[in-house]
Amino acid sequence: MKKHMSFLLILAMLATLLAGCGGKPQQKENEPDTNVSGDNGKEGPDEEKELEGSTNASTERIKIDFWYCWGDAIAETNEGLAKMFNESQDKYEVVASYQGSYVDEMAKLQAAYVAKEQPTVALNETASVGIFGKAGIAMDLTELAERDNFDVDNINAGLMTNSYVDGKFVAVPYMRSIPIMIMNATVLEKNGLDPAGPKNWDELLEYGKVLSASGITPLEFPVTNEWYFEAFINQAGGSLLNEDESAVAFHSEAGVKALDYWRELTENGYANILTGADCGTIFKADFLSQNAAMIMTSCADITYFIDGAKESGFEISTAFLPAKDTYAIPTGGAQLILCNGKSQEETEGGWEFIKFLCSDEAQVYMSQKTGYVPATYSSVESDTMKTFYQENPSYKVAFDQLEYIVPRPLTAAAAEAYSSIKTMLEEFLLDTSIQSEDILKKYEEICNGILSEG
Repeated sequence: MKKHMSFLLILAMLATLLAGCGGKPQQKENEPDTNVSGDNGKEGPDEEKELEGSTNASTERIKIDFWYCWGDAIAETNEGLAKMFNESQDKYEVVASYQGSYVDEMAKLQAAYVAKEQPTVALNETASVGIFGKAGIAMDLTELAERDNFDVDNINAGLMTNSYVDGKFVAVPYMRSIPIMIMNATVLEKNGLDPAGPKNWDELLEYGKVLSASGITPLEFPVTNEWYFEAFINQAGGSLLNEDESAVAFHSEAGVKALDYWRELTENGYANILTGADCGTIFKADFLSQNAAMIMTSCADITYFIDGAKESGFEISTAFLPAKDTYAIPTGGAQLILCNGKSQEETEGGWEFIKFLCSDEAQVYMSQKTGYVPATYSSVESDTMKTFYQENPSYKVAFDQLEYIVPRPLTAAAAEAYSSIKTMLEEFLLDTSIQSEDILKKYEEICNGILSEG
């Protein structure tokens, strides 16, 4: 019981971190958890669509409960994939069930596990995999994978960094997101700028000078968590945590460079870095109303912004986040876990469903419907995906950027420390008298105190 109570307390710590991959329940199309991870849309699927995708299991089939997060296009995709799997065989019936945001789903999953009512398959936000793995909720998939010759090497190596807990293979990448630049190509061309976007920090300053002179906000992005700071500090050659997550590493030359660069952008009018409860909604509205020329957001937002730009009468382009010493990209989105405590038949059915979701057919369908990156190399190399990327190059940028992924935290203490980093960033942005060195030192002590207790 003590273990379960501790787990429930951890959920509160994760709320801010997970907003980087998901934000609030969808308003249009997927984070987070930010809402920068693109979870923009309705809170859940339409009732009619939910019934269509989640047919009740017949007595002849073994029922497999599948819990997913986020509504609208993401819900439609998960419901559609469940239906495709059900139609592909006659032994199992997957019942897909919307559970809200990542934080909502995690709380429900823990409660269900305690009550022995857990689903067979569930999504885990990538930064929470370590917690569910250590709690014994996520099953070790190693034996199943070896038995069935499941090709782990076919999964993009950059997305596998959070799949192992204590040496056990407990989670499969699925619906993964990364931050990208989305730009108003029409405005950039009108101002004599390359619509391919700035490639590095220096070029971003040049774009800022030109665009601010024309009366438009050059760049806008929200601070709903540590996501973008994590990118900038890694681009400058640093990191948020040390390798074993026992202490923070942001009080460094790279941390100073990142915060000083943010201040240079904001003080010169080259960027509007938003804070506050509504910042994840405001930057989207500013971009679609053409008050901001460029934004940083989740790749899961691509479809949403393509559709919105068409309605507003402009073209978009996408690009990597600008580099400093290197490109560096944190990840968001989710992993699939197979829950412990189910019958052998349910476990086998859940594993078959997970394998189906890793098939080229399912990966291509998922990526084209949402903008999430396909997790497998073979799906990207498929003729269908190659043609899609040729016709829709904005989607391929996210996959190409996977080469520069940095790992997400695995421990609960690291998740709590990350929430304090968000507070640090807000404090720094709202008070221009605060120096980067001073605030990094202050929060180094705060975060290390959290990590030492974890």
